[in-house]
Amino acid sequence: MPSLLDKIVRLWPENGVLASSSGQRVALGIGTSLLAVIPFAFGHATVTLLAHVVLISLLVYVGGLYLKRNEHDVWARLRDLVILATLVLGVVYGTWISTVLLPGVPPYVLPVALAPVLATLLLNPRVGMLIAVVGVGVGVLFGMLDGAHVVGSLLASAAGVRAMGVISERSRLISAGGLVVTVTGGAALGATLVEGGTLQAASVAGGMGLVGGAMTVILMLGLLPVFEFVFGVTTDVRLLELANPGNALLKRLMMEAPGTYSHSVMTGNLAEAAAESIGADALLTRVGAYYHDIGKIRRPGFFVENQAGGHNPHDNTTPALSALIITAHVREGVELAEEYRLPHEVIEIVKQHHGTSMVMYFYNKAAAGGGPVFEADFRYAGERPSSREAALIMLADSAEAAVRAVVKPTPPRIEETVRKVIAGKLADHQLDLANLTLAEIENITAVYSRMLASVYHPRIDYNDMMVRKERHAGQHHEPSRA
Repeated sequence: MPSLLDKIVRLWPENGVLASSSGQRVALGIGTSLLAVIPFAFGHATVTLLAHVVLISLLVYVGGLYLKRNEHDVWARLRDLVILATLVLGVVYGTWISTVLLPGVPPYVLPVALAPVLATLLLNPRVGMLIAVVGVGVGVLFGMLDGAHVVGSLLASAAGVRAMGVISERSRLISAGGLVVTVTGGAALGATLVEGGTLQAASVAGGMGLVGGAMTVILMLGLLPVFEFVFGVTTDVRLLELANPGNALLKRLMMEAPGTYSHSVMTGNLAEAAAESIGADALLTRVGAYYHDIGKIRRPGFFVENQAGGHNPHDNTTPALSALIITAHVREGVELAEEYRLPHEVIEIVKQHHGTSMVMYFYNKAAAGGGPVFEADFRYAGERPSSREAALIMLADSAEAAVRAVVKPTPPRIEETVRKVIAGKLADHQLDLANLTLAEIENITAVYSRMLASVYHPRIDYNDMMVRKERHAGQHHEPSRA
């Protein structure tokens, strides 16, 4: 779904993922440098102003070199560079306005870790630390930070980056916020003592640090949705909101297609475990799996997991029509995802989770009926997976469905079924764009085989046990003969 910035300036199509040209990156860097030195022009002599211009320009240049060498994904996306430039300018102007309007204000009462935390959530922790260094440098240039307070400010920012670096569950967001508040207060207290302040002054500084840390968390929660909306970024916080079973679309899936919901949860467990094993985005994989089959809400009774042994409407339709109904759930899923404003990454997973695979059951049924059968009529009209996360969900979806149909499943049979499913996807060229190595595919096979074997193992025949119990009925009041 296009972001607001896409609609306004059209700098990059496809939600900002188009690589920017070298000229755009240079122009952005120069523009950031020029805008950043404007505050120094007020009340500074010519020589001092020139020194500030040189320092800020070098800061932008060195940051660009770091990004080009170590952060290829950020360097290649104009959207990410604009986010980075916005945060840098926010640090510069926020610090300047604070010194003008609040001269002599203790640095810790301000949200010093805000920009690093936002950079961590919007981009990654390494870029967050880069912003933290820039923020400390700007604070020193403006005379807001000196001595031990430089270290204290850096500690507060580093704590924010570390706390927000991995948000895999909602409770982590609360504990991360608590860590930011605690470390900021502790850093303020310690730095004041190192500077020779009294215990009373240090306690006051520590209290101000707690206030500054709390402001950081509050402003982060308020600004993050704005950045997500304007720049079309999908953060872990947004994904956690989507993973909540109380989400409106997930509740619809649960109520209107309960079998599909159960299958989606199982697919999410499989795909998430595989993502962790190969270093893919586990949270995005889990959330994408939860929503990959939402198109089945439109006609749940046509899918076997929702029939519960009842009437099968495909008994009264031709194989071609049945295939058309089945394959339509991808297109209808994309429509629902856009209606409920799901992130672009999740919509892509919905669109790609079947690729251009064939609906083999109805194809074979049509072929057995005689007459000409066209393969294209029995293929999904989606796109092949273009990310590892989408590929993991495709494989988990197919493997779980195939293993569920195995008669008397045993670990060897389950592993054989999983290998056949994955080999079939490879032979059909469904994984050509997913950037998976053979070693990763073997790892995925092992994870899916192990987890499915733990779920679909042979069961004890409880009916037989009840029959044998009836033979000895009436003895439950007799004492033990041991």
